[in-house]
Amino acid sequence: MTNASGGTGDIQAVQRVGQLLGLFTVYRPRLSVAEAAALVGLNRSTVSRYFGSLVLAGVLERSHDDPTVYEPGPLLLQLGAVAQGQRRVLDLAPRHMRRLSRETGLTVVLSLLGTAGPVVTLVSEIGTIPILVTVRVGTTLEMDSAQGQLFLHFSRDRESFTKYWESLEPDERRAVEEKVAATAKTGMARASAPMGMSILAAPVFDDHDIAATIAVVGMPSDEKEVAAALRRAAFRITAEMGGTDMWRSQIPGGAEDADGEAASQEAS
Repeated sequence: MTNASGGTGDIQAVQRVGQLLGLFTVYRPRLSVAEAAALVGLNRSTVSRYFGSLVLAGVLERSHDDPTVYEPGPLLLQLGAVAQGQRRVLDLAPRHMRRLSRETGLTVVLSLLGTAGPVVTLVSEIGTIPILVTVRVGTTLEMDSAQGQLFLHFSRDRESFTKYWESLEPDERRAVEEKVAATAKTGMARASAPMGMSILAAPVFDDHDIAATIAVVGMPSDEKEVAAALRRAAFRITAEMGGTDMWRSQIPGGAEDADGEAASQEAS
């Protein structure tokens, strides 16, 4: 058995981790080392080593009530929530993005939060302006980007950004904090783009947190109209994600958006 990267030892370790994590279910959300060892047929010392490593990685955590018992950790919960939310938003967003791109003539980008920053996940380039900005799917954006500012401001998972804040020099941190604070005024964020263009981004919520961001990229011909169109698109995706209450509580004037959309649907 080899320990080289990609060898059978690594494969077996991954398989065992998957096997152990598969023991946690809705009906069995907590496990002791002894219980896990009995279920998978491994000795307790082996399971204990795996559980210890998974705790260090944030995949599992010890129960606050009983330190001999393990339960899903913050990373596992984050991945589960992300996977569920991504499936929905990636299914729901495209038609709204195409509509927004046609209305504004601009490139429209949907970003999801990755481990190093927002990741461009969907792009609509139906826009018709003479200079159309292309954004590559898979691009990781900086946390001080317009999209990053929204995650920093709206996300309820503050601990996920602790390392980012700690990595900044005092002057850098103050500058980013000012940008993030500015999003509270309108619920949207702005950043500069190449060639003197700008990016305007708005949050998309599900029923408990910010799920994604949607942004228009380019120089708006009529900034107020573009901002209004972006806001409408973000709210419509949010509503389909079940995040209307979150929108009402987090976005200035959000109640009016929700009421206005409901009235529009009734009229149609």
